[in-house]
Amino acid sequence: MPDSVHGCTSEAIVSRVRTRITTGEYPAGSPIRDGALAKEFNVSRNTARESLSLLRHAGLLVQEPNRGFFVRTFGIEELKDLYRARRVFEIRAVQESQDATAEALARVEASVVRAETAPADEGWADAVEHSMSFHRAIVGLLGSPLLDEFYLNLLARLSTTFSRSAEPGKYHSHWANPHRDILDRITSGDRHGAEGLLRIHLDDSEASTLDLARSVGEGY
Repeated sequence: MPDSVHGCTSEAIVSRVRTRITTGEYPAGSPIRDGALAKEFNVSRNTARESLSLLRHAGLLVQEPNRGFFVRTFGIEELKDLYRARRVFEIRAVQESQDATAEALARVEASVVRAETAPADEGWADAVEHSMSFHRAIVGLLGSPLLDEFYLNLLARLSTTFSRSAEPGKYHSHWANPHRDILDRITSGDRHGAEGLLRIHLDDSEASTLDLARSVGEGY
């Protein structure tokens, strides 16, 4: 849906704002003003507001009467549900990885290499990208743009909790080795072994995320 002015489309604004939520630039609870977005992206306020409405429908924002849009904060039960969805997507992708294209497998390999070669003191944005790119690439093995888009929104929701860690870079850096092990099982054709490692990996990730949520007061 193109804007009536010569700026960005609402879809482009949605993508940029979602990335900022994922990287922690817009943390949980922070306001996002349609006027500021309209000015930044050279669009009408109606288009900026439409973009924020799309993000609300995607589950990333809440809209409060007379106050505007805010990045959502997720409670414990909501986080558990997000992990249920992660398991459905990622485990199915591993189970069907024999049908993945060479390009899709190469994206998984590239994500693992980036994490393995990242500096120990990398910032939050880099850390989350290295970790999340692996999981996006795993879902990408299914070859479904529709699932890819849905999964981007799912990860952005989880990131509102990840970004509340006191040391977010370290929070993600310890996942690199499990990623390599899972990839090695996939490329060797051991899908059952890869699935088992992925289940353990997601269980560990969920436990860490729930502990983090409780520590920052999201234990409801």
